[in-house]
Amino acid sequence: MKLKIATTQNTTAYQGEIREIGLPTEQGLLTIKQTNTPSVLKLIPGIVSFTDEKGSIQNISISKGIALISPNEINITVSTLTTSPLKKITELRNNQYLLELKLAKLKNTGDIESINMLINQIEKVKADILLANS
Repeated sequence: MKLKIATTQNTTAYQGEIREIGLPTEQGLLTIKQTNTPSVLKLIPGIVSFTDEKGSIQNISISKGIALISPNEINITVSTLTTSPLKKITELRNNQYLLELKLAKLKNTGDIESINMLINQIEKVKADILLANS
C-alpha cells in the first residue's frame, strides 16, 4: 500500500510503500494490512504505527486528523505530528500535568470549544509521551 502522512500546513512526514498500519480511532486502534474498500476515518490524538516495505516499524505521534483510504492507498492529514519528541519525558509529563490543571479550572468557567481544544492538547502530549517511550 502507498502511504502519505502530512499536516494541514502541507508538511509531509512520510510518503512511501508500507505493509501495514495502525491508526488511532475513537473505536480503538484500527490495523489495516490491505484495503479494497474506500473509506474515511476520523483519527484521534495518538500513535500512527506502520511497517514500511523493508520491515521497519515506524511510529508518529499525531493530533486529530482524517485518513482517506482507497484501494492500495492511504492519505492521512493531521493538525500536528511528531516523528521524534523534542522534549524529554519529564518535560512532557510536566506539560501534561499543567494542561490537566488548566483543564480542571476551565471546566468550571470555560466554554465547550475551549475545553475540547485543551483535551486534544492533552491527548497529543500523551501520544508524545508514548512515542518517547517507544
